[in-house]
Amino acid sequence: MLKKLQKLRQDGKKLSKFNERVKKMVNEKMLIRANEFFDSEDEILKKELEVRGMLIDIACEFIKYRAAKNISQEELAQKLGFSQSMVSKLESGEYNPTVKRLFEIAQKLEWNLKIEFENSSEKVEYQYKYKKDEDKLAEKNNNIMQMGSGMGLAS
Repeated sequence: MLKKLQKLRQDGKKLSKFNERVKKMVNEKMLIRANEFFDSEDEILKKELEVRGMLIDIACEFIKYRAAKNISQEELAQKLGFSQSMVSKLESGEYNPTVKRLFEIAQKLEWNLKIEFENSSEKVEYQYKYKKDEDKLAEKNNNIMQMGSGMGLAS
């Protein structure tokens, strides 16, 4: 617990310094391009900002889902098998779910999940596509028909 508090204090100090620089730039009416501003930041802060951006994107999906379904955090928590406080953390971007947890959520909410890694020479993609029960049944029947035709059983 102490280590977590120390880490939060360090992060807070970094963000505080960052905020001070932004205020100074605003006060001095310094106009620079955003990418030049971030070029001067250390790599750790850049990575932290990128991760937080992803977590906010994930959080927005949960918020949009609840709004579309007109359900409370408590109702979403029950559907996911989470506590309401965990849903709150997901929606605030405070919780960083594992890939396994995202996969489980995708299954329970009937979402597709796609994870993609790409570099200059190749692209690796992992994808889970939710299939409705009717789609699964149709696919199963289609496979049975194909098996039957291969055995000479088709009419």
